[in-house]
Amino acid sequence: MDALMLRSLQGYIIDTFGTSVWQAVCRRAALPGETFEPMLRYASGTADRVARHAAEVLGRPVETIWEDMGTYLVTNPDNDGVRRLLRFGGMGFVDFLHSLEEMPGRARLALPDLEMPEVELRELGPDRFEIRCRSEPGGMTSILVGILTAMADDYGVLCLIEPGPLGTIQVKILDCAHSAARRFDLARPDH
Repeated sequence: MDALMLRSLQGYIIDTFGTSVWQAVCRRAALPGETFEPMLRYASGTADRVARHAAEVLGRPVETIWEDMGTYLVTNPDNDGVRRLLRFGGMGFVDFLHSLEEMPGRARLALPDLEMPEVELRELGPDRFEIRCRSEPGGMTSILVGILTAMADDYGVLCLIEPGPLGTIQVKILDCAHSAARRFDLARPDH
């Protein structure tokens, strides 16, 4: 999982802040190079360590770095495949939330060696959910907050999404039809 997080962090920082900022992060983290390959294995904890250095360089909390990266993964047009994969989770945002538990299994079908975090959804009441993300590295819960925020916008849903205790995320849906959902077709339109 570290490899995908590192590659995503690299893309987020370069696209958002520029190559020179990414190079500063790499120097500060004493990395041997400036590029991460998503299919290679890196030492456990490398993603968290690099994110801490990125937070220092950018002057932001590390949780904010991870959360913003999660949003970037869904909203950046170059990552449309991620958004499309997530939208296959359901016609509405609640359907999408219920599909989160299936994501690790689906990802392993495509990439058997991929270590995805286990996700558990609990329905606490009408329009109230708790999501538990069991993961190493530690930034995964913050990344998931960013992904959930971007997907709520994608579905046109107004909700509160907040990190809770012990790696949980609290979701309270306020309005399922707050704005128009972004267009989504099962078949990818021809370019």
